[in-house]
Amino acid sequence: MEQRKSQDEVLKQFVSDGHLTSEQADEIAKAPILVVTARELVSYLAAILITIGVGFMVAGLVVNVPQAGIAVLLYVVAAALAFFSRKFSSDTSEKQRVGEVLEIASVLAVAVASGILLDMTSMRSEWYACILSIGAGIWGTLRASHSQFSGAVMTSVSVPIVIMSSSSLMDLNGDDNRLVVGLMLLVGGAGLLYIGMRKIGFALLPRASGSLLIVIGSITLANVFSMGFGGLIPIGIGAALFALGSRERSPENLLTGALGIIVGVIMTIAYWIPGNLLQGLAIIGCGVVMLLVLRKQLARASQLEPGAPTA
Repeated sequence: MEQRKSQDEVLKQFVSDGHLTSEQADEIAKAPILVVTARELVSYLAAILITIGVGFMVAGLVVNVPQAGIAVLLYVVAAALAFFSRKFSSDTSEKQRVGEVLEIASVLAVAVASGILLDMTSMRSEWYACILSIGAGIWGTLRASHSQFSGAVMTSVSVPIVIMSSSSLMDLNGDDNRLVVGLMLLVGGAGLLYIGMRKIGFALLPRASGSLLIVIGSITLANVFSMGFGGLIPIGIGAALFALGSRERSPENLLTGALGIIVGVIMTIAYWIPGNLLQGLAIIGCGVVMLLVLRKQLARASQLEPGAPTA
Protein backbone atom coordinates (compact mmCIF):
# COMPACT_ATOMS: atom_id res chain seq x y z
CA MET A 1 0.00 0.00 0.00
CA GLU A 2 1.08 3.57 -0.64
CA GLN A 3 2.78 5.33 2.24
CA ARG A 4 0.61 7.86 4.01
CA LYS A 5 1.54 11.47 3.18
CA SER A 6 2.75 13.80 5.90
CA GLN A 7 1.07 17.16 6.60
CA ASP A 8 3.96 18.98 4.92
CA GLU A 9 3.67 16.81 1.80
CA VAL A 10 -0.09 17.36 1.58
CA LEU A 11 0.31 21.13 1.93
CA LYS A 12 3.01 21.21 -0.74
CA GLN A 13 0.71 19.24 -3.05
CA PHE A 14 -2.10 21.75 -2.48
CA VAL A 15 0.28 24.61 -3.25
CA SER A 16 1.50 22.95 -6.46
CA ASP A 17 -2.11 22.29 -7.50
CA GLY A 18 -2.99 25.96 -6.93
CA HIS A 19 -5.44 25.32 -4.07
CA LEU A 20 -3.32 27.22 -1.54
CA THR A 21 -0.67 29.91 -1.60
CA SER A 22 2.69 29.33 0.07
CA GLU A 23 1.76 31.81 2.81
CA GLN A 24 -1.51 30.00 3.53
CA ALA A 25 0.27 26.64 3.66
CA ASP A 26 2.85 28.01 6.12
CA GLU A 27 0.07 29.44 8.29
CA ILE A 28 -1.72 26.08 8.39
CA ALA A 29 1.50 24.21 9.16
CA LYS A 30 2.37 26.51 12.07
CA ALA A 31 -1.13 26.61 13.56
CA PRO A 32 -1.59 24.54 16.75
CA ILE A 33 -3.67 21.39 16.35
CA LEU A 34 -5.62 22.02 19.55
CA VAL A 35 -6.11 25.27 21.40
CA VAL A 36 -7.04 25.00 25.06
CA THR A 37 -7.61 28.36 26.70
CA ALA A 38 -6.62 29.22 30.26
CA ARG A 39 -10.32 29.67 31.04
CA GLU A 40 -11.02 26.11 29.93
CA LEU A 41 -8.15 24.71 31.98
CA VAL A 42 -9.38 26.61 35.03
CA SER A 43 -12.86 25.16 34.49
CA TYR A 44 -11.38 21.64 34.43
CA LEU A 45 -9.43 22.34 37.62
CA ALA A 46 -12.52 23.76 39.32
CA ALA A 47 -14.60 20.76 38.23
CA ILE A 48 -12.02 18.36 39.66
CA LEU A 49 -11.89 20.21 42.97
CA ILE A 50 -15.69 20.37 43.19
CA THR A 51 -15.93 16.64 42.41
CA ILE A 52 -13.38 15.81 45.13
CA GLY A 53 -15.21 18.06 47.58
CA VAL A 54 -18.55 16.43 46.80
CA GLY A 55 -16.89 13.05 47.25
CA PHE A 56 -15.72 14.00 50.76
CA MET A 57 -19.17 15.32 51.65
CA VAL A 58 -20.92 12.24 50.32
CA ALA A 59 -18.48 9.99 52.18
CA GLY A 60 -19.35 11.81 55.41
CA LEU A 61 -23.09 11.74 54.81
CA VAL A 62 -23.43 8.09 53.83
CA VAL A 63 -21.45 6.53 56.68
CA ASN A 64 -24.61 4.91 58.03
CA VAL A 65 -26.47 4.71 54.72
CA PRO A 66 -26.96 1.20 53.29
CA GLN A 67 -25.15 0.24 50.09
CA ALA A 68 -28.35 0.40 48.07
CA GLY A 69 -28.84 4.02 49.14
CA ILE A 70 -25.31 4.90 48.04
CA ALA A 71 -25.94 3.26 44.68
CA VAL A 72 -29.16 5.21 44.19
CA LEU A 73 -27.37 8.44 45.09
CA LEU A 74 -24.65 7.68 42.54
CA TYR A 75 -27.29 7.01 39.88
CA VAL A 76 -28.84 10.41 40.64
CA VAL A 77 -25.42 12.06 40.34
CA ALA A 78 -24.81 10.20 37.06
CA ALA A 79 -28.16 11.38 35.68
CA ALA A 80 -27.36 15.00 36.61
CA LEU A 81 -23.93 14.77 35.00
CA ALA A 82 -25.43 13.20 31.88
CA PHE A 83 -27.99 16.01 31.67
CA PHE A 84 -25.36 18.75 31.72
CA SER A 85 -23.12 16.77 29.39
CA ARG A 86 -25.98 16.56 26.89
CA LYS A 87 -26.70 20.26 27.35
CA PHE A 88 -23.09 21.19 26.50
CA SER A 89 -22.86 18.81 23.53
CA SER A 90 -24.50 21.23 21.07
CA ASP A 91 -22.59 24.32 22.26
CA THR A 92 -19.12 25.64 21.43
CA SER A 93 -16.14 23.33 21.03
CA GLU A 94 -14.83 24.41 24.43
CA LYS A 95 -18.09 23.53 26.19
CA GLN A 96 -18.31 20.27 24.25
CA ARG A 97 -15.00 19.18 25.77
CA VAL A 98 -16.25 20.11 29.24
CA GLY A 99 -19.39 18.11 28.48
CA GLU A 100 -17.31 15.08 27.55
CA VAL A 101 -15.47 15.29 30.87
CA LEU A 102 -18.89 15.20 32.54
CA GLU A 103 -19.86 12.27 30.30
CA ILE A 104 -16.85 10.24 31.48
CA ALA A 105 -17.69 11.10 35.10
CA SER A 106 -21.30 10.04 34.52
CA VAL A 107 -20.29 6.67 33.07
CA LEU A 108 -17.88 6.15 35.99
CA ALA A 109 -20.66 6.94 38.50
CA VAL A 110 -22.98 4.45 36.80
CA ALA A 111 -20.26 1.79 36.84
CA VAL A 112 -19.53 2.31 40.56
CA ALA A 113 -23.24 2.29 41.47
CA SER A 114 -23.85 -0.85 39.44
CA GLY A 115 -20.79 -2.48 41.00
CA ILE A 116 -22.18 -1.77 44.48
CA LEU A 117 -25.51 -3.38 43.60
CA LEU A 118 -23.88 -6.41 41.98
CA ASP A 119 -21.60 -6.81 44.98
CA MET A 120 -24.69 -7.10 47.16
CA THR A 121 -25.64 -10.23 45.20
CA SER A 122 -22.36 -11.89 46.26
CA MET A 123 -21.17 -11.91 42.65
CA ARG A 124 -17.40 -12.18 42.24
CA SER A 125 -15.79 -8.78 41.77
CA GLU A 126 -14.05 -10.02 38.61
CA TRP A 127 -17.41 -10.82 37.05
CA TYR A 128 -19.00 -7.42 37.52
CA ALA A 129 -15.75 -5.60 36.72
CA CYS A 130 -15.67 -7.47 33.41
CA ILE A 131 -19.37 -6.90 32.66
CA LEU A 132 -19.28 -3.19 33.50
CA SER A 133 -16.05 -2.66 31.57
CA ILE A 134 -17.57 -4.31 28.51
CA GLY A 135 -20.56 -1.99 28.82
CA ALA A 136 -18.32 1.08 29.13
CA GLY A 137 -16.22 -0.14 26.19
CA ILE A 138 -19.29 -0.60 23.98
CA TRP A 139 -20.52 2.88 24.90
CA GLY A 140 -17.09 4.34 24.20
CA THR A 141 -16.89 2.60 20.83
CA LEU A 142 -20.30 3.97 19.83
CA ARG A 143 -19.32 7.45 20.95
CA ALA A 144 -15.81 7.41 19.49
CA SER A 145 -16.73 8.77 16.05
CA HIS A 146 -19.01 11.48 17.51
CA SER A 147 -16.86 12.75 20.40
CA GLN A 148 -13.64 14.69 20.69
CA PHE A 149 -12.02 12.38 23.24
CA SER A 150 -14.52 10.73 25.62
CA GLY A 151 -15.19 7.71 23.39
CA ALA A 152 -11.48 7.06 22.86
CA VAL A 153 -10.75 7.37 26.59
CA MET A 154 -13.53 5.00 27.70
CA THR A 155 -12.67 2.40 25.07
CA SER A 156 -8.93 2.49 25.79
CA VAL A 157 -9.43 2.17 29.55
CA SER A 158 -12.05 -0.57 29.40
CA VAL A 159 -10.12 -3.07 27.26
CA PRO A 160 -7.25 -3.70 29.74
CA ILE A 161 -9.76 -4.03 32.60
CA VAL A 162 -11.76 -6.61 30.63
CA ILE A 163 -8.58 -8.57 29.92
CA MET A 164 -7.39 -8.54 33.54
CA SER A 165 -10.77 -9.38 35.07
CA SER A 166 -11.68 -12.12 32.58
CA SER A 167 -8.26 -13.77 32.87
CA SER A 168 -8.64 -13.80 36.66
CA LEU A 169 -11.95 -15.63 36.28
CA MET A 170 -10.26 -18.49 34.41
CA ASP A 171 -8.05 -19.40 37.40
CA LEU A 172 -5.19 -20.54 35.17
CA ASN A 173 -1.60 -20.90 36.26
CA GLY A 174 1.85 -21.04 34.70
CA ASP A 175 2.21 -21.29 30.93
CA ASP A 176 -1.54 -21.74 30.44
CA ASN A 177 -2.22 -18.39 32.09
CA ARG A 178 0.54 -16.66 30.10
CA LEU A 179 -0.74 -18.17 26.84
CA VAL A 180 -4.33 -17.05 27.42
CA VAL A 181 -3.35 -13.58 28.67
CA GLY A 182 -0.92 -13.12 25.77
CA LEU A 183 -3.57 -14.02 23.20
CA MET A 184 -6.14 -11.77 24.88
CA LEU A 185 -3.67 -8.88 24.87
CA LEU A 186 -3.04 -9.41 21.15
CA VAL A 187 -6.75 -9.49 20.33
CA GLY A 188 -7.62 -6.55 22.58
CA GLY A 189 -4.69 -4.52 21.31
CA ALA A 190 -5.58 -5.26 17.70
CA GLY A 191 -9.15 -4.13 18.37
CA LEU A 192 -7.97 -0.84 19.87
CA LEU A 193 -5.51 -0.35 17.01
CA TYR A 194 -8.32 -0.86 14.49
CA ILE A 195 -10.56 1.64 16.29
CA GLY A 196 -7.70 4.14 16.45
CA MET A 197 -7.14 3.92 12.71
CA ARG A 198 -10.70 5.08 12.05
CA LYS A 199 -11.77 8.71 11.90
CA ILE A 200 -12.50 9.32 15.58
CA GLY A 201 -11.66 11.96 18.14
CA PHE A 202 -8.33 11.56 19.93
CA ALA A 203 -7.46 8.51 17.83
CA LEU A 204 -3.89 8.64 19.11
CA LEU A 205 -4.91 7.16 22.49
CA PRO A 206 -6.43 3.85 21.25
CA ARG A 207 -3.66 3.50 18.66
CA ALA A 208 -0.95 3.92 21.28
CA SER A 209 -2.75 1.78 23.87
CA GLY A 210 -3.49 -0.94 21.32
CA SER A 211 0.08 -1.04 20.04
CA LEU A 212 1.43 -1.27 23.59
CA LEU A 213 -0.96 -4.10 24.48
CA ILE A 214 0.09 -5.98 21.34
CA VAL A 215 3.79 -5.71 22.23
CA ILE A 216 3.14 -6.74 25.86
CA GLY A 217 1.11 -9.70 24.56
CA SER A 218 3.90 -10.77 22.22
CA ILE A 219 6.45 -10.65 25.06
CA THR A 220 4.07 -12.63 27.28
CA LEU A 221 3.71 -15.30 24.58
CA ALA A 222 7.49 -15.40 24.09
CA ASN A 223 7.84 -16.58 27.69
CA VAL A 224 5.49 -19.51 27.01
CA PHE A 225 7.71 -21.09 24.38
CA SER A 226 11.41 -21.91 24.33
CA MET A 227 13.28 -18.65 24.78
CA GLY A 228 15.40 -19.48 21.76
CA PHE A 229 12.38 -19.36 19.46
CA GLY A 230 9.86 -17.47 21.59
CA GLY A 231 11.84 -14.28 21.07
CA LEU A 232 10.90 -14.41 17.40
CA ILE A 233 7.30 -13.57 18.36
CA PRO A 234 7.98 -10.01 19.60
CA ILE A 235 10.49 -9.55 16.77
CA GLY A 236 7.89 -10.44 14.13
CA ILE A 237 5.05 -8.50 15.73
CA GLY A 238 7.34 -5.56 16.44
CA ALA A 239 8.46 -5.54 12.80
CA ALA A 240 4.81 -5.54 11.65
CA LEU A 241 4.00 -2.60 13.94
CA PHE A 242 7.13 -0.78 12.79
CA ALA A 243 6.13 -1.27 9.14
CA LEU A 244 2.61 -0.03 9.91
CA GLY A 245 4.02 3.02 11.70
CA SER A 246 6.30 3.76 8.77
CA ARG A 247 3.45 3.54 6.27
CA GLU A 248 0.97 5.52 8.36
CA ARG A 249 3.57 8.00 9.68
CA SER A 250 2.45 7.16 13.24
CA PRO A 251 5.20 7.51 15.88
CA GLU A 252 3.25 5.49 18.45
CA ASN A 253 3.43 2.40 16.20
CA LEU A 254 7.08 3.06 15.41
CA LEU A 255 8.02 3.28 19.10
CA THR A 256 6.09 0.20 20.22
CA GLY A 257 7.31 -1.75 17.19
CA ALA A 258 10.89 -0.81 18.01
CA LEU A 259 10.31 -1.91 21.62
CA GLY A 260 9.08 -5.31 20.46
CA ILE A 261 12.06 -5.80 18.14
CA ILE A 262 14.59 -4.77 20.80
CA VAL A 263 13.11 -7.02 23.49
CA GLY A 264 12.83 -9.95 21.07
CA VAL A 265 16.41 -9.59 19.86
CA ILE A 266 17.76 -9.39 23.42
CA MET A 267 15.72 -12.43 24.53
CA THR A 268 16.90 -14.51 21.57
CA ILE A 269 20.56 -13.55 21.81
CA ALA A 270 20.63 -13.99 25.60
CA TYR A 271 19.38 -17.56 25.14
CA TRP A 272 21.68 -18.70 22.35
CA ILE A 273 24.91 -16.83 23.09
CA PRO A 274 26.75 -17.14 26.42
CA GLY A 275 28.58 -14.28 28.12
CA ASN A 276 27.85 -10.56 28.21
CA LEU A 277 30.71 -9.73 25.85
CA LEU A 278 29.55 -12.01 23.05
CA GLN A 279 25.93 -11.04 23.65
CA GLY A 280 26.84 -7.36 23.36
CA LEU A 281 28.75 -7.97 20.13
CA ALA A 282 25.81 -9.91 18.71
CA ILE A 283 23.35 -7.14 19.57
CA ILE A 284 25.67 -4.57 17.99
CA GLY A 285 25.88 -6.80 14.91
CA CYS A 286 22.07 -6.87 14.64
CA GLY A 287 22.02 -3.07 14.75
CA VAL A 288 24.68 -2.84 12.05
CA VAL A 289 22.78 -5.27 9.82
CA MET A 290 19.63 -3.14 10.20
CA LEU A 291 21.56 -0.04 9.17
CA LEU A 292 23.02 -1.81 6.11
CA VAL A 293 19.58 -3.05 5.04
CA LEU A 294 18.14 0.45 5.52
CA ARG A 295 20.97 1.98 3.46
CA LYS A 296 20.36 -0.51 0.65
CA GLN A 297 16.61 0.21 0.66
CA LEU A 298 17.21 3.98 0.56
CA ALA A 299 19.59 3.57 -2.37
CA ARG A 300 17.05 1.43 -4.23
CA ALA A 301 14.26 3.94 -3.50
CA SER A 302 16.34 6.81 -4.89
CA GLN A 303 16.90 4.85 -8.10
CA LEU A 304 13.18 4.27 -8.50
CA GLU A 305 12.23 7.94 -8.15
CA PRO A 306 10.58 9.45 -11.25
CA GLY A 307 13.21 10.80 -13.61
CA ALA A 308 16.05 9.01 -11.86
CA PRO A 309 18.31 6.85 -14.03
CA THR A 310 17.65 3.12 -13.80
CA ALA A 311 20.19 0.34 -14.03
